[in-house]
Amino acid sequence: MRHLILSLLLLVCYSSAWAQKQNVSGTVKGSDGSVPPKVSVREIDAEHRVFNHTTTDRNGLFSFRVRDAQHSLQFYAPGYRTLSHKMLGQKSFTVTMDRRRTSPYVASAKVVLKSEHLICGHYLGEVVRRQAWLEKMNDTLYAIILPVEMEKAVDEYPAGRQLIVLDELSRQVMQLENVVDVYPIAGDPDDVDQSCIAQSYTGTDRIPGGNEDEFRFFAYPHFQISKAQLEKLCQNPKLLGRFAVDTYKADNYWNFFPTDKTISLFLKAMEK
Repeated sequence: MRHLILSLLLLVCYSSAWAQKQNVSGTVKGSDGSVPPKVSVREIDAEHRVFNHTTTDRNGLFSFRVRDAQHSLQFYAPGYRTLSHKMLGQKSFTVTMDRRRTSPYVASAKVVLKSEHLICGHYLGEVVRRQAWLEKMNDTLYAIILPVEMEKAVDEYPAGRQLIVLDELSRQVMQLENVVDVYPIAGDPDDVDQSCIAQSYTGTDRIPGGNEDEFRFFAYPHFQISKAQLEKLCQNPKLLGRFAVDTYKADNYWNFFPTDKTISLFLKAMEK
């Protein structure tokens, strides 16, 4: 009797484990009706570990066997926003991917300021120095580019984030919009050059060599600021008390404060 019960339990466990494995298939299209070329389709778990992988064909079709039907499917294609979808036992999928937003000025942007003295930040109660860029987009428009540390390589820093400028009393002075989607880049800001930033717009965003586990990942969102806004900050230095990304909390990592040189560097940038 005991052997019979044990056999039944083993059979149930085996059947349950087998039931998790299944074939999944589907179609991937862009939100504009186009077919993204060779979309990478990955089976991932909650820790973003990849178990199985395939790519779509010329018609946007895919089909492969997954290890666990309770995992998620992750869809990635350069130029499109990465999309994750929990399977929950589902076998057939119709997926629509949105193109990533990139600034129309990025291709011709001219770097007029790159300085580790522009902005510092708070991280776990400590002051952390970070490089920052100020790019001239045209005669009246600039972009502030801030290194922002990300938790996982698969994270995106999507357009829609905001950079809040606060005065010395933490009152909001202005609100700057992020105008470009970027993937994180492996490596410290000191090791990242402009070509790496440009590659991050398409998703080819890794510094060659080394193991991913050895790197920290930073995204470089572009916050649009007008020449008039820069002039306002330069004419009223007390207005430039602190930058905050999406939050006002002073002890949060997403907070940066200008150094004494910030105003003079802004003025230098506008002279070019």
